[in-house]
Amino acid sequence: MHSLYHVLTSQHREEVTPVRGNEQTVARLVRYFEDIVTEPSALVIEGRCLKGEPSREAERLAKIASASQRVYLFSCDADCAARSWQPSPSPRLTTLAERDYHAIENGPFIVAMEPRVCGLLASCALPGRTNGHMPAHEMIWTFDPNVVFTAIEYLMARLYVHKPDERQRFETLLNACTPRSSSLRLALAFTNKVAELMQRQNELEIATNRISSAISGTLELESILQSAVEEVGRALNARRAALVLWQEGTNMPESMSIYERPEGIKPDRASEGSLNEDAGQAINQGLLEVPISYRGATIGELVVEDDTSSRNWEDEEVLMVRTASDQLAVAISHARLFRQVRTQAMTDSLTGLYNHRYFQEQLDRETKLADRRGEPFSLILLDLDHLKNINDTHGHRSGDVALCHVAAIMRSVVREVDVCARYGGEEFVVILPHCDREHAIKVAERLRESIAATPAQRVGQITASFGVATYPEGAKSKEELVEMADRAMYLAKAAGRNRVRTLAHRRNTGADAEPAELKTASGKPEAFNSSLAKKP
Repeated sequence: MHSLYHVLTSQHREEVTPVRGNEQTVARLVRYFEDIVTEPSALVIEGRCLKGEPSREAERLAKIASASQRVYLFSCDADCAARSWQPSPSPRLTTLAERDYHAIENGPFIVAMEPRVCGLLASCALPGRTNGHMPAHEMIWTFDPNVVFTAIEYLMARLYVHKPDERQRFETLLNACTPRSSSLRLALAFTNKVAELMQRQNELEIATNRISSAISGTLELESILQSAVEEVGRALNARRAALVLWQEGTNMPESMSIYERPEGIKPDRASEGSLNEDAGQAINQGLLEVPISYRGATIGELVVEDDTSSRNWEDEEVLMVRTASDQLAVAISHARLFRQVRTQAMTDSLTGLYNHRYFQEQLDRETKLADRRGEPFSLILLDLDHLKNINDTHGHRSGDVALCHVAAIMRSVVREVDVCARYGGEEFVVILPHCDREHAIKVAERLRESIAATPAQRVGQITASFGVATYPEGAKSKEELVEMADRAMYLAKAAGRNRVRTLAHRRNTGADAEPAELKTASGKPEAFNSSLAKKP
């Protein structure tokens, strides 16, 4: 047996033209059809799977039955896995649960007749094709009596197979409900509804595609989140939208991206209640909240807020936000993995500080910025004192503890913009952007005091020797900057360790140029001994 859709499209090819849409669109059009053609004198024949939210769907069917002369409902039987509710008994409702319903029909249909007008809508799901998360459908609708009577004859045959005793009543209803004239106004009203709905569906599909393109074009997490929340906010013409991302493995917020509707753009008043006929199907609230889940765990939330609390969030809008949420879940996972790999590539595995390669990249970047902006930056090089003695006395694991201990202190003392890195072995380095020599000396002194004043577990007190250099005040290249900081640090070692030293500038240029002045942490000059400045 063929479906109603196939019967009509095969017998009335010239009268009906299939239109494509998703499952949500078909459901909305069926509801529009009910509202337009259903009168107390109407005969209504529907076919649909009994799925969906039970109380809402049962209430909808009861409303149709109470507003019509008679409703015949073709549906799946109790063995259907998707079936979630049972129609409530009603004197105006006749249910026909067909065991093979889904083998015949895979899309909803509705036929309505009353003395003023008759019309129908029939649909068919397209196998293997999806629109977002919903199967793509083809649908037809018409107010042509010839097509409607073809549908009536076909459905009568199915009705009499299951309920032969309904023949007399059905024929009586059919005679009473046959239209005496057609209503162009109702046909135009329905056609306008269809045009508006299809336009809105197209807008949301375009927005979904834009979101997909925006978040698939980058692996930068912040860019992904901001692009997605802006596209969602604009597509729904919402007052604001926010995307909250939880820290991995927790329910604590990691970041929040926000969209605010620009001033001068008016809210969508049509969505504030004009479609009250769909209030039972839409989410009737001013706030739309959709979780972002990945592999069974909630990793964030997408929240959309409208100007009024009576905003009816339509099924298509909810579907678009959920689709965006699903796309975001995958994009966020990939971005986090990329960030993790990138972080591992530029950090020291033991201390968690940046590694030597990243330090060199940032040093080159800061040198170029300093040349362009005319602002100084400084470098601190520090070396742990007597680390070999710690390893020999307590073991190499204790030496690792000492390195991690110093790294943690460095992170707690310096600014967020400063770059702390492990230079190699027991040596560490700090890049201080926008920092002159005097301020760099103060930072180095704070680091020295913090390290000396904070004993490490299993090791005890640790000290370090510091060398400070500044670009371009003293050094004229990044290589010279590192060399001056290194020589100043060895001067601190030679002077007794646990102290800060700096080389102010060079006396002349060239590879063999010598530092011209040495200053202590207090800024007082000392006599320079070139033999001490040379690295042992």
